[in-house]
Amino acid sequence: MSKFHLKIVTPKGTYREVDVDILNIKTTDGYIGVLAHHIPLASGVDISEMNYKIDGQTYEFAIAGGFLYVGENEVTVIGNAVESPEEIDLQRAKEAEKRAQSRLEHPTDDLDIKRAEIALKKALVRINVKGLK
Repeated sequence: MSKFHLKIVTPKGTYREVDVDILNIKTTDGYIGVLAHHIPLASGVDISEMNYKIDGQTYEFAIAGGFLYVGENEVTVIGNAVESPEEIDLQRAKEAEKRAQSRLEHPTDDLDIKRAEIALKKALVRINVKGLK
């Protein structure tokens, strides 16, 4: 299988830079798979799970939204935050889930519902990715 160059960056700098067989990522329009020689594309990335494969081995990540750029055999993912299962603190993710659920179940006048929904989505993605390890 033909490979392409994948660069994942966050506000902290380059997170990963590898040659991969396929990238599976959720854009704002839904999940896509990117292979070598993919048509050029620019898209927003949703809060979701993301993975890539190298020689049959799958590497899973949680991504907290961002952008995707597919160029000539090179893909750049710019993530607000990206975490591998090893980096995810499961206890912290579960606590974040409980806080977000509680805020949504017991809203106050000053509650920003959208922020609580986003926090819940991030927590659930992190918990799920941690479980994939």
